[in-house]
Amino acid sequence: MNHWQPRSIAIVCVLLSALAVAGCSESPQEKYNDATSKLQDAKKARQKAKDTVADAKKEVKDAKQELDKAQDKLQEARQKVIAATQAVNKTVNDEVLFRTLQRSVLNKDEFAKSAISVGVNNRVVTLTGTVPDQKTHKKALQVVRDQAGVANVNDQLEVADGQNGAPKPADAGTGNNADKTPKQGSNDTSSNAGQGQSSAQPQADQPQEGQSQ
Repeated sequence: MNHWQPRSIAIVCVLLSALAVAGCSESPQEKYNDATSKLQDAKKARQKAKDTVADAKKEVKDAKQELDKAQDKLQEARQKVIAATQAVNKTVNDEVLFRTLQRSVLNKDEFAKSAISVGVNNRVVTLTGTVPDQKTHKKALQVVRDQAGVANVNDQLEVADGQNGAPKPADAGTGNNADKTPKQGSNDTSSNAGQGQSSAQPQADQPQEGQSQ
């Protein structure tokens, strides 16, 4: 009887271990429930991603509509500029351009050290004289080109040499230096742009020679 007792105890331990392992493993129902839960989580994540894409598409659509409106306004503004420019070109003449450029545009403090002469013929402005440096030269060309009614600028300005005061031609590429001779019949006067003095100012009631009628 005592001979079988240890063996019986061993068998009982094996059976208990087997029951414990069987109790720890998931049942088919539990496995199904776990997989179903993960599927639902995945579907929720997918829907959230769809909603995010839909919101982004709506934002893009709204932005496209705003862009179209902005482009329409830009085109409208461009047409207004074209119409206004045409109106200016119809009303402007050489004398008006000369007076505006010589007295209002070039007669500024930034050109006080310059001696710029202005000639106007058929709305083409010829600039001659000297400026102290390249910066002033570029500025003078820019303000003349930006003046309403100016068709083109003939740049014959020279930049003074800072060492000995001798003038030197302005850099090519900052203006049109092709024609070094003022146009015949142009409204050309010589004056210091900084002081507004001129040797021959046009008369208000008598157009200058070469003026557009």
